[in-house]
Amino acid sequence: MAWLIRRILLGVMGWTMAQGEMPTIRGTNWSPESALEFVNPLPSEAAKSELLRFTAERHDGHLQLVGAVWDFVHRDEKSFDGDAWHDFSNRFADALRQGLTGRLKVKGLTEGEIIPRRDSSTHLERRGDRFLIDISLCLRRLAHYMSVTSDMRMEWQRMMTRTRNLDSHLKEIFTEGMDTPDGGKFGGKGFRSTWQEACVAVATALNRNRENTPDSPYDGDFVAPMIRDIGLCMAMGDTPADIMTAQMGKIDSVMNGGIDGAGGRDLHVGCFHRGVLPPTAPLPIASVTLTGMALSSWKKGEQRFHVACIGEGSSSSGEWWEALNLAATRGLPISYILQNNQIALDTPPVNQSNVELWADKAVAMGMPSWTIDGSDPASWHSSVACAREFSLSGGGPTLIHVETMRGCGHAHHHDDLYLGAPSGTPPGYVDRDLLSYWQAKDPIPSHRELMISLGFSEEDINEMESEEDTLVNEAREHVENMGWANPETVTKGITSLHDADSHEDHLIRLTGDSILKETPPVLEVGECLLEYVDSGGWTYSRAIQQAMCDIAEHYGDSTIFMGEDMEVAGAFGMNIPLKANGHQEKLLDMPLCEAVIIHSATGAALAGMRPMAEIQFGGFAALAHNALLNNAAMLRWRWGANVPLTIRIPLGARTRSGPFHANMIESWYANDPGLVVVAPGTPQDAYDLLREAAELDDPVLFLEHIGLYGLRGGLTGWGQNINQKVDTKPVNDAIAENKRLKIGKAGVVRGGRDLTLVTWGAMLHIAKQAADELSKEDIEVEIIDVRTLIPFDAETCVSSVLRTGRLVILQEGQWFGGIAHSMQSRILEESFYALESAPLVIGALDTPVPFAPPLENHTVPSLEHVIKALRQVAQG
Repeated sequence: MAWLIRRILLGVMGWTMAQGEMPTIRGTNWSPESALEFVNPLPSEAAKSELLRFTAERHDGHLQLVGAVWDFVHRDEKSFDGDAWHDFSNRFADALRQGLTGRLKVKGLTEGEIIPRRDSSTHLERRGDRFLIDISLCLRRLAHYMSVTSDMRMEWQRMMTRTRNLDSHLKEIFTEGMDTPDGGKFGGKGFRSTWQEACVAVATALNRNRENTPDSPYDGDFVAPMIRDIGLCMAMGDTPADIMTAQMGKIDSVMNGGIDGAGGRDLHVGCFHRGVLPPTAPLPIASVTLTGMALSSWKKGEQRFHVACIGEGSSSSGEWWEALNLAATRGLPISYILQNNQIALDTPPVNQSNVELWADKAVAMGMPSWTIDGSDPASWHSSVACAREFSLSGGGPTLIHVETMRGCGHAHHHDDLYLGAPSGTPPGYVDRDLLSYWQAKDPIPSHRELMISLGFSEEDINEMESEEDTLVNEAREHVENMGWANPETVTKGITSLHDADSHEDHLIRLTGDSILKETPPVLEVGECLLEYVDSGGWTYSRAIQQAMCDIAEHYGDSTIFMGEDMEVAGAFGMNIPLKANGHQEKLLDMPLCEAVIIHSATGAALAGMRPMAEIQFGGFAALAHNALLNNAAMLRWRWGANVPLTIRIPLGARTRSGPFHANMIESWYANDPGLVVVAPGTPQDAYDLLREAAELDDPVLFLEHIGLYGLRGGLTGWGQNINQKVDTKPVNDAIAENKRLKIGKAGVVRGGRDLTLVTWGAMLHIAKQAADELSKEDIEVEIIDVRTLIPFDAETCVSSVLRTGRLVILQEGQWFGGIAHSMQSRILEESFYALESAPLVIGALDTPVPFAPPLENHTVPSLEHVIKALRQVAQG
């Protein structure tokens, strides 16, 4: 209030913010292109009642205005057909817009600012635009509702019946179990959808291809169902047998890593080749991943729609909010369906959120929203059909709040706690009045009754129900007779570069047989491949910039560079060459949220793009941990998905950036397989590895050391010149021939005889300096640049240790828990009997990275410390 009064007193009136600086209101003046064909006339009174009900739900302050405008526009029509309703809707919207102008004449309303730099006229006009969009969508939903055909209703009833039948079988199997190879019983894990089966009607509003085969491209819409939305999965084309197979973990499960006979890796369902993104736990992952797929469609200009489902509990997750924020900011073609199940696992809605209506969650994001009764399949269909039409005409995302109830426990094992056991112990805690209310609205019998009242033959319905009984019974018999996957298949397909070791592999390495092998040296003693140039070479940062430009040229519009602050210059100006070379449109500013950057980039990769995401600093990657480990890293192993995603992460010490920016983070990813992690130490390797990373069909973390960029007059943070003449031909030739040059392989960069020093990144240059000094003492150190940390090329390291008899691993990261210890263990399993002294890991002190130069210099391994340690090992 004080600032408003001050403005008035100063006479500063009429400030208007430029339209371009305000959030975009998508769908302003939206009107459907054509009328829909109604199956039955829409009664006028019913239409008015629904319009007023919606207005009371979303915009109760406009109730009188809406009622008055209806009476003004209405021409005593008793009912409407499609054309008449289309005409009426347009006239009503025009009249309502005119009616809103009266707000500017309210006595006492200032003509100045409502908030700083936004005057009353602009502010109220924008508020009015959002209100009119909501009303237009309500009118169009009514049109879609009246356009529901008999075929749609029969399909819904069939799919709801199929869902209920399948749920019943899965519950029975959970109780009785299926025989396992060890003589035991296994009941799987299922999530029934009791009273929520009407979600099947989402599918009839979408572009589907229910007969598409796994080896054929899919050009339809996508859905991301919740774990219990198996009816929606089947309506999109999944089968009862496939769903039952997945939930039992049998050999033919879709969760097979893309490898025949390797099923059973995950309990989740999915049918990606028919538009069903497999659900994931934690639950919000699917919504934010599908947002990335919508981002891909938006960038490519596709007419493809996306529907992401979530429960009221999971809508508390920050990642779900981040998905909505991105979708609304960019106007993506997606709708979010939020189902209020009346309970999460055991947490009631009042302990999840204080929002009045769950649809209100969309208001903060600037997207339209509304509420429907989840027991009415026609409401599901008409809502999604309208959302799709609106979005694909440029209206952006929407939120559909479904008020419903889960009439069972969270999963089969939870039924007794929630509903009560037959014995009465436990008694169950469900609200019995609430249960009775929703039981009376059970969509299967209620919709069946409606169909009969609409003239459907009960004989036809009975025949359909008999067919569905047979279908699901046969599916169960098929799954019961199906075998289990060979357990040894579980190691296959971790990344496209490697499989996991088996238990036997570890034991074989302990035999000591490796020391009997001849291991000829790669380089002569003292020979070094690390060559620097004083002039004419590239800095480390220049090599990365050139690689990005070449990637943009090579992949064209299928690539995108996404992250924070990308469109101006990028962190450290790394994107300036991309802009200078005409690739501005490939740069995408993302909200300041690392999780949505990685999740959405993962979705874009699933949708066929080759995104390159950036997390500005190593420490910030912690905010993307879920996205990296529970999403991107697992997709290939779970269901064989290609995820061609590169994530650039600047990091490292001697940058004077303190504890949140300089973190060395490679060890974070050592215990969760599925990521490829590279850490180049030279300009040549930076170029080569980034080019190869972009070519790989796996998520690759590209750890680029800020201290090597050459920001200090071309020198590193250690004051060294590491510039090189970079030869781009070998890696580009390898890519053209579908071969790999360096990624996944360590390299011997200096020949030695007395000690093997394994290292990577910035420590490579400390290692070279130390080796050069010790050479003067006749101690010859062999240096191995790991380059690719995960998967780890142990063979190159073992071969060296078998010749030198000594092992030191040098890492910049903290000593305790560092990835060097895992590397050391792997090397020693095979080379222990060849050692002549104790192995050593050199790392930073076990503290966060300090800010002050003297403290930071003391914390990370210094040249003097490395020389001392190497000398001690060599003489031990």
